[in-house]
Amino acid sequence: MGLRHIGLKCAVVLAVLASLSAQAAPAVEPVKVNLQAYKVVMLNGKESLTEAKSVKPGEVLEYRAVYSNTGKKNIVNLLAALPVPQGMEYIAQSGRPVVPEASLDGKLYAPVPLMRKRADGKTDEPVPVAEYRALRWKAAELPAGKTFEVSARMRVGASQ
Repeated sequence: MGLRHIGLKCAVVLAVLASLSAQAAPAVEPVKVNLQAYKVVMLNGKESLTEAKSVKPGEVLEYRAVYSNTGKKNIVNLLAALPVPQGMEYIAQSGRPVVPEASLDGKLYAPVPLMRKRADGKTDEPVPVAEYRALRWKAAELPAGKTFEVSARMRVGASQ
């Protein structure tokens, strides 16, 4: 794969990121969401986060969504969502706060790990995290003027 091709694919990934804030925003008016992506890199043997200007297959991004209650009343039962873009794979157990719910379609959510029936129909098996398309956290209450931050790491797929 040539560098030009990788650069074009990376631009597509970053354009998808730009559109995610609209998908991640809840319907509650006084709640604003800010979605950012950081590239996870090792510098001098220590993990660091840098601006995700470009990415290559196999690299890891950390997505962070900060939900801010800009209203004067507390928000109850906030559902904070973080989409998993096409071509990206959620890295298991990287969600913060811990134990988000996950979805294969962005509509139906269940606690992680997601399970499904095996072909025999008798027993369950875990759904591969590569099939997760969205993550969601529940905040019982978001006080006025406060924020709630969620994050998860995702690996850039070979097709990017």
